[in-house]
Amino acid sequence: MRLLVMVGAMLLLCGCNIISKDDFVFHGAKIISMNLTEGARVEMVIENKSPFKVTVVGGELTADIKGDIIGSVYMREPVVLPRKSTTTVMVDVGFKFSNPMAALRALKSLTSDTEQITISGYGEGKIWFLRKRFERTNVPISKFITIFGSPTDYF
Repeated sequence: MRLLVMVGAMLLLCGCNIISKDDFVFHGAKIISMNLTEGARVEMVIENKSPFKVTVVGGELTADIKGDIIGSVYMREPVVLPRKSTTTVMVDVGFKFSNPMAALRALKSLTSDTEQITISGYGEGKIWFLRKRFERTNVPISKFITIFGSPTDYF
């Protein structure tokens, strides 16, 4: 019994290194539909280079403008990335706005000075019973604009 507990503990500790952010390549995204009150449906093409099927169980991105939180985008449902493959997944996301005035300032900044807006957040994946969270902080919104296009294109 003691050996089983030790092996289980070792698996949990090593499980953090089973996958890394380098195992996933983001090939692109397209917003299929968007409504600020209901959320959006986004089609994403993601490559999973790992030898494991990974279930993305959660994720959230928070936008701020000069430290003033605008709001966040969060995953509504998990998505599955098959092992060693490139797949297209549909991701349903919801929006949470925390400060309407900051949102208005952000819309103005999107057309003039996008570098004022940064994104922070996480994505959490699961293999069997092991979970791993990948976090990013203060990523300029210009990185997201190159992937999704300008938010002003959707209004």
